[in-house]
Amino acid sequence: MTEIRNKPGGRPAKNRVNKYQKVVSTKLTELQFYAIRKRAGEAGLHISEYVRQAVVSAEVTPRLNRQDADTIRKLAGEANNINQLAHRANAGGFALVAVELVKLKNKIVEIINQLSDDWKNKKRKRI
Repeated sequence: MTEIRNKPGGRPAKNRVNKYQKVVSTKLTELQFYAIRKRAGEAGLHISEYVRQAVVSAEVTPRLNRQDADTIRKLAGEANNINQLAHRANAGGFALVAVELVKLKNKIVEIINQLSDDWKNKKRKRI
């Protein structure tokens, strides 16, 4: 049996880097499929090429790591303290809670500084 590669002419073989060798399958809802198909058509690409380009250029927001999630929870807990101080300030005047507010502000700044730089930088880009 003759090997096809030895025949003259024809399309040259792709190098290993450019050859599609792996298959990734996924299930989509009808809405997701039609959205991808529409976008691929608008871009003038086949669906598979559109998805390949999207995979390479898409930016995915990672989940919070456990430490950052705990820090966010602490920060949310401080909201309760702010609320209590606001009630006290309304009842007795701001002067009674001014010192506690400064302490609370410092604590909140400390908690925010505990967040990882990646998470803080990611949030700043969105705003």
